[in-house]
Order: sequence, then C-alpha cells, then structure tokens
Amino acid sequence: MEHRRTASFGVYSLLLAATTAVAAPSNEQTAGPYRGMYVCQTKVGAGPGILRVPIDLVIRNGNVEFARPLLNWNGTRLIGNEMAYGTTEPDGKIHLTSTWYNSGVLFHAEYSGTLTPSGGTFTGTQTWHSPRGLNGSRTCTAALVQLAATNQSPPPQQSLPDQSPPQQ
Repeated sequence: MEHRRTASFGVYSLLLAATTAVAAPSNEQTAGPYRGMYVCQTKVGAGPGILRVPIDLVIRNGNVEFARPLLNWNGTRLIGNEMAYGTTEPDGKIHLTSTWYNSGVLFHAEYSGTLTPSGGTFTGTQTWHSPRGLNGSRTCTAALVQLAATNQSPPPQQSLPDQSPPQQ
C-alpha cells in the first residue's frame, strides 16, 4: 500500500510539474536586464532639441522597472533619475508609470510597449504641472535590447608554476 501511495504521489507531482511548465507565462523568457536609448521630442523648458539619454530596464517576477537620467532644463546637468514601475503580461506587453518632483514642478509619465527576448520598444507621455503655470507634455520612446546573461562569479585563477628555488 505504501509503495502505491509513493508511486501515485510521484505521478501527481510529475503531472503538476508538467502542467505548471506548460501554463507558465512566456514573460519568463523576457525576464532580465535590458539597456537602450530613451528619446523625447523636446526638452522641458527653454532648451532646444531632442532629449536622448540611456535607459536601463529590468523584469523580475512579472514586474518591470526602469531608470534613466533626469537632466536640468537645458540638458547640461544631471539632477536625478526617473524611476518607473509597472507590470508585464504573458505576451510581453509592459505598462509603467512614474511620478517625480523637480523645483516645485510635478511630473507624471505613463508608458506601454512590448518586449521580447531580443528587445523591444515602449512609448509614453510625460506631463508636468506647476503652481507658476509651467504646464506641458511630450512624447517619449525607448528602444531596448536584452543584455546577455553574465556570470557574476570571478574568473578562475590560473596557477603559476612553482618558482621556488630547488631544495638541496
């Protein structure tokens, strides 16, 4: 009787593992770090031109987050980082939001896009409001590639031949 329980427990465990593997979301394939370029149509304030800054994004356990540098109004000085947080769907779609303050101005952004194991893009809109009447919005896009998995352990040490003097 004990043998039959063990065997049926093993069969049920095997079925459960197989079912879980089949039903596992495909966003596990997109998990990990991504790096790319973040581009916005114009800089906030009086600065002319297009904003281009690097972006790092990571997906873990169905959650996604990114960080990118925040620059001053004319793009000449780093003043912080935008940190956005959100979720992924099994088909690779991502949704992120962020909110930050700078010099009394409230910024809010919403982004959405799709990632695959090779990379992807997302687009969003940033809006800003201040008590002094500085209000606006702009569209931003990011293009990303997934970084290769890196081995975090140090490289193996090579042993050097014995250089000690011969013993007599």
